[in-house]
Parts: sequence; structure tokens; C-alpha cells
Amino acid sequence: MPTPTEEERERRRARNLELIQSFRLMDDPFMTRVFQDDIEGGQLLATIMTGRDDITVTKVITQHDLPNLRGRSVRLDIHAFDHDRRDIDVEIQRTKKGATPKRIRYISSLMDANFLTQREDFEDLPEQYIFFVTEKNVTGINKLVVPIRRYMGAERAILFKDDIHIAYFNSSLADDTPLGKLMHDFQCRRAEDMHYPLLREKVRYYKENKEGVNTMCDLMEEYLKQERAEGKAESKAESVRSLMESLNCTKEKAMELLKIPVEFQPKILALL
Repeated sequence: MPTPTEEERERRRARNLELIQSFRLMDDPFMTRVFQDDIEGGQLLATIMTGRDDITVTKVITQHDLPNLRGRSVRLDIHAFDHDRRDIDVEIQRTKKGATPKRIRYISSLMDANFLTQREDFEDLPEQYIFFVTEKNVTGINKLVVPIRRYMGAERAILFKDDIHIAYFNSSLADDTPLGKLMHDFQCRRAEDMHYPLLREKVRYYKENKEGVNTMCDLMEEYLKQERAEGKAESKAESVRSLMESLNCTKEKAMELLKIPVEFQPKILALL
């Protein structure tokens, strides 16, 4: 591959800066950087989203791959671990397609499969939390949070105590509660508009601090390179849709920013 010219490097940097300023915590590349190895950020999410004050987060991994040697693996957006072996997954989903019940079922199964060692008993499985933060209402229920519960019995509903807690959070319904303020912050593009100081300062660092911006620019190059390497039309179309929403721009502008080859663009347009 030929070495990019100075003009090309400047053009790429300008594109990356534009993207970075448009990002919210709802956008994968930005969310990944902000929460990576951030125990305080993970603690904030876990405390507010579980509604519990006895959770102590000890580790946070973003884009955590859970392998399945005989089938499909999964990648968790924000995977946090508690000192009492609680297992917490926060998934950021901008479309309904990625937040289906069967996807949650599969995520739960691999979280368990990757936790239990060969000698441990099934009763040693940890308490598990799977939270989906969505951009809009994907459940059909117009509430900020929709908890999912499993029950036994047709006449007497008895809670099925498997220690799995699932909930959907509709970030478009942000209000003045602690949870609503957190959802509001996930939708913010500007640090000064955010409620929580911890998140505000992290966002400000990656959008306004020279060192933080340079880090994000480097990550954006890797992210876009990976996107281009995948070469899948549906994946590209989803990226174009997300960018159109983030920047309020045209399909053509979004494809230009993502550097989608001209010969590939008609296929993308057919999917939009």
C-alpha cells in the first residue's frame, strides 16, 4: 500500500476530528475508548443501572470477546466484574436488530460458559446482569427502563430464581432521575451538556484535550481500517446509517467520510 501524502493525512485528520466531535457515548468507537479499563465509570453504570449500592466493580473490559470454540463467539460492549463475582454486561444498541431476546439468551449462555471452570458446580455461577441501552423504544413499552423477569406457573406466577437480571433502557426517555440523567449523558455530543462530572471529564478529554484527541484520531484510523477490511455490504450500510444520524448528513457525505469505494457504493445505496 502506498504511503499517504501529507495532503491525504491532513484530510484524514480533518475527517476524524469531525467524527470525534459528533460522537456520543451511544457510538461504539467513542464508548469503547471512554470506558476501557475505567473502574470508576463501570462503577457509576453498575450502581445506577442495578439500583444497588452494594456492588463494587473491580474490572472493566470494553469490546470483550467471549469465545465459542464450536460456534459463534460474542463481543460484549462494556463487561464489568464485581468483587462478589457478579457479572455485568452493558450493551449499547442503536437499532432494534441487535437487541432481540434470542441475542440476549446467547450472550447469557456464553457469559456463563466462560465463567464456570471445569471443577466448579453449577451453583457457583455468578449473579448476572445484562443491560441493553437503546437509542429508541425497541420493546414497545414506553418506559425509561423495562426489566425482564422469568416466571414459573400459569396460575401462580413464581419468580424463577436463576440470578439473571435483564433490562432494556430507552435513552430517548431521559428524565431528572439518576438513571434518566445517565441516559441523557449517553446522548450528549458536548461535554458541557452532561450531568455526571466523571463522564463529562472523560468526554472532554477525548474531544478537547490535545493528547486525548490524538489518541481518538489514531483509534479512528484503526476503526475505519477494520470497517473497510470487513467489506460486508450490510455492515457498511449500518455504518452509513449511523453516520447520517450522527452528523445529519447525506448518504453521499457519509460514504465519503467512511471512504467507501465508488464501485461499492451502489450496493450500499440499495440497502439504505
